[in-house]
Amino acid sequence: MPVAARYQISRVITPAASFDLVTLDQAKTMLGIDASDTSHDAAIQQNITAVSAAINRYCDRVFVQQVYRDQYRYVCNWLAAGEPLRTRQFPIATDATGLPLATVTSDGAVLDAAMWEADTDSGTFYAIDGAIVDAWTGTTIVIDYTGGFDPVPDDVQAAALEWIAARYYSVGREPGLRSETIPDLIEQSWDSAGSAASASATMIPPGVEGLLHTYRIISL
Repeated sequence: MPVAARYQISRVITPAASFDLVTLDQAKTMLGIDASDTSHDAAIQQNITAVSAAINRYCDRVFVQQVYRDQYRYVCNWLAAGEPLRTRQFPIATDATGLPLATVTSDGAVLDAAMWEADTDSGTFYAIDGAIVDAWTGTTIVIDYTGGFDPVPDDVQAAALEWIAARYYSVGREPGLRSETIPDLIEQSWDSAGSAASASATMIPPGVEGLLHTYRIISL
């Protein structure tokens, strides 16, 4: 017997031009490199792109804005009255008047904006019938929306810059080496746990983890 499967699919309709969370100039300032010195630009840009991608994966979200289409199947046997639909990406962008940049289609018909409300910060959409929070009853509901941050939050940029610096300065440095002095020739200090405890190019630095904690999407 056929089963009316319920599921959600999210697609990117208009991708971002760049997924970088910081600019080259921001990274060079963080690294103490003069803007006119372009000798390290390629390496820094590579780190920007790599760290930005790693942060997106760690948080299970895309921070920069893109246009998405989320499709929900058999919502009629999925949600109870008053329960919202949740978009895969959020926050939802708004226009100059504060209204969400989104359209909702139920079984092929575009719903009037008076028939739904959205919490743009959390990406939750509620069905509305006058003053009542209703149930979503369509078999196929599609939400087209612009999701993500513009600009990227300051603490996310700070996390990216800290991780970029850790990667940049780890090049050519022996893993686990914490400090090195030279007076009578050399004195080295090592992390007790070796390379596993060091802020290497492949590990997320503890400070970065703390800055990103509230942005992580945890799937149950």
